[in-house]
Amino acid sequence: VDGRKVDLLYRDLDDVGRVIEACRSGEITMDYQPGHPHGFCSAIWMGEVALCRSLHDREGLLAALKAKSSPYPKPLGEALIQRFRWESAFAIENAEIAVARAEQTHIAGCAYRALACIAQVLFALNERYLINEKGALQEAATFAQTLPDLLTRAAEIWRSIGDRNYVTTVGLLRALDQDLKELG
Repeated sequence: VDGRKVDLLYRDLDDVGRVIEACRSGEITMDYQPGHPHGFCSAIWMGEVALCRSLHDREGLLAALKAKSSPYPKPLGEALIQRFRWESAFAIENAEIAVARAEQTHIAGCAYRALACIAQVLFALNERYLINEKGALQEAATFAQTLPDLLTRAAEIWRSIGDRNYVTTVGLLRALDQDLKELG
């Protein structure tokens, strides 16, 4: 539309309603899905509803679901923070193991996973819905609660992987993880 890509998403509203209720209770799932290298977090559906612009909702079904997504549910934020703080640290630990074998692809995968998890935590801390990992780190860098020099530090991580300086990579990831723990 007007030169911009637009996604038309077809969802079963009963399924979406069940997922929203689960998210409101702090229950999330993470599933593999092509096109989402970080995975598909069930909270994406809630975020899609919260952020979408309805073109037609004659029966008010979408409006009713939208009403359940605002304000941002505290149990959802707590669940996302708990899960992805742990997963970020776990990804970094796995990268450290791969350093001894100089497994660049595995280290890069772990770095991506850690950075995507950091984005999830930052979105949750700021009570924002993360609906797609594309651009998430850049957006998270603009939040009130964020990590200092986040994008510069992420670029340094990728540069160190490219330079095969894996000890530096892990050190940079550990520093981000520590800053995230101190953030809240």
